[in-house]
Amino acid sequence: MPRRVVASVASALAVATLLGACGKVSVDSTYVGNADLGAYVKAPGDYRTEVVQTQPEFTMHGFWAPGGSKSTLLEPSSSVTGVVIRRLPTTEEQTDLDYLGRTVAFTDLEQALADGYAVLSEGPTYTRVSALAGEKLVYDLQTDSGTLRVVQVSVADRTKGEVYGVVIGCSVVCFTANRATIDNIVKDFRLNS
Repeated sequence: MPRRVVASVASALAVATLLGACGKVSVDSTYVGNADLGAYVKAPGDYRTEVVQTQPEFTMHGFWAPGGSKSTLLEPSSSVTGVVIRRLPTTEEQTDLDYLGRTVAFTDLEQALADGYAVLSEGPTYTRVSALAGEKLVYDLQTDSGTLRVVQVSVADRTKGEVYGVVIGCSVVCFTANRATIDNIVKDFRLNS
């Protein structure tokens, strides 16, 4: 199998590589997400945010550090970027965390792991988000434009038949330099009650 972008973010994004310096950032209170999405995080105030997709079955808000853009979401670039996702599952299996944690953003992550194009570096770690059980993963994903390091938290609300996730990534060097900020963004992931 040739090196390639393993999957589009639920086939919703066209992405391109961005070059530039990887700067340190800090978290304050810029909210990403809203009541319609049903989930949010707090990102640094100098981040840009935008609704990326609003289809009822798959809603996504993107956010990116200075130097990034909507078109570079979840690329192995030198800017931290991420998405907050709500997806309506089509089967009961899709609310199972063993399945969910590998499909919330990248539709064939499980296959990429099996083929060696993705490697788990941390997790799965079980966590809770707004009283719901969740899973946290950190993994490296090989793409045409380099290695993307990703942290992903996924949760399922079986009573509503919905799944939620926050996915944040950039190049390995950028991810390492901004790990504290990325962890703070993930820590603030919340669902509306």
